Amino acid sequence: MDSAEMLNKLPKKEVFWNAMEMQQIEGFWFAEQYVESMAAFRSEFQPRSDDILLTSFPKTGATWLMALCHNILHIEEEDILTEMNPHDVVPTVDALYLADQVQHVVLHSTTTRLLHTHLPYSCLPEAVRNSGCKFVHVARNPKDTLVSMWHFLNKILSGEPAGPFPIERAVESFCSGVLPFGPFYEHVVGYWEESKKRPDNVLFLRYEELCRDPKQQVRKLASFLGNSFDATASGDDDEEEVVMVMEKVLWRSSLGRLKELEVNKNGVWEAGQLPNSHFFRKGTVGDWKNYLTPQMAERIDQLTQLKLQGTGLSLDDF
Repeated sequence: MDSAEMLNKLPKKEVFWNAMEMQQIEGFWFAEQYVESMAAFRSEFQPRSDDILLTSFPKTGATWLMALCHNILHIEEEDILTEMNPHDVVPTVDALYLADQVQHVVLHSTTTRLLHTHLPYSCLPEAVRNSGCKFVHVARNPKDTLVSMWHFLNKILSGEPAGPFPIERAVESFCSGVLPFGPFYEHVVGYWEESKKRPDNVLFLRYEELCRDPKQQVRKLASFLGNSFDATASGDDDEEEVVMVMEKVLWRSSLGRLKELEVNKNGVWEAGQLPNSHFFRKGTVGDWKNYLTPQMAERIDQLTQLKLQGTGLSLDDF
């Protein structure tokens, strides 16, 4: 099915927060302005077996994951993240497939392509799912995901970080599943189940574990990506060198460092026409406690328990 056919067969629509038109495709909701690009990606993209596809539900840690993976693969090279936002270095192919910048990366890259998508696993092109490429998925506690998305979308849709769309409306949208790339739980579980089936091709990371033990998680990530610096050390000197490289990766990728760079304070993500600063807020675990009432938190916790029952997946914030 080509992109024109796909667009002609789109089902029902919703207006998100009275501000963003969305369409439902294969059980998931997508902002209408990205549907044409997404359709083109799904019908035209030619995967390669050495592609690395970073995947995430919005506001679950994609910016940090982009920086980490780029630096793991290019730690001995010039630090281009001092001049470019991670979203420019690792393009989100589904939303920007028709953009010249993404087309250049997709069509002309002669090295491993590091790409990102917010698409659920079931909505990825069949060719991508069967390509043998590697997927790295980052998941986050649903309450922090919700609060982070609420701040982010309020900035985009209204220019205000905490209004005029109330948190009550955000909770309702989240629990109903009617939000960009939602429903949240079905999105996350799709990648979780695939990681259990194909652990050599799909790595599932939790944002909270990255925050709690970044060295161990980066070592696991580097090993999955096949980077030689994570080879088993044969002696104390080798192990010390590995630790130094990991610390360099973590420092280069630190959200605190990236947030203070001029490019991310005053630069603009041209492909998406957003200030780079929008991609950086707190990034802390448990920030939901500052915004959700006990009743809201209990509602989400009950839904989480219901949706994850029997999957073996936990999304606690520790």
